[in-house]
Amino acid sequence: MTKNANTSPALELALAYHEAWKNRDHATAMKVVADDVVSETPFGRIEGGDALHEAESSFAPMLEGATMVAAYGDETTALLMYYTHTQPVSSVLSAKHFTTNNGKITAIKALYDKSVFANAPNRQ
Repeated sequence: MTKNANTSPALELALAYHEAWKNRDHATAMKVVADDVVSETPFGRIEGGDALHEAESSFAPMLEGATMVAAYGDETTALLMYYTHTQPVSSVLSAKHFTTNNGKITAIKALYDKSVFANAPNRQ
């Protein structure tokens, strides 16, 4: 990623993670995540890099992409808002708040309406 006036250390990490995530490249995404990361999701708490990698990898088959709405960050935190596009739901507004330390993501708080997945028609 090229640095510009609108980036910050935490935002650069969050965007690197997001770009790899949306391309289903979880090995690359995990390079910017601390081993002891804690992620809070609508489905529950995930502790540790290995558990996060497993959770994101299990979501990957339904992921079709993401469209960024907004991205903000400072030295230690970043917030991304985007539309997640999946096989069962064409578009769901999503957000992730990232906390960073020493060049790694240490915490992620993910937010989206998981009920849209339960009510989605099968798009196959």
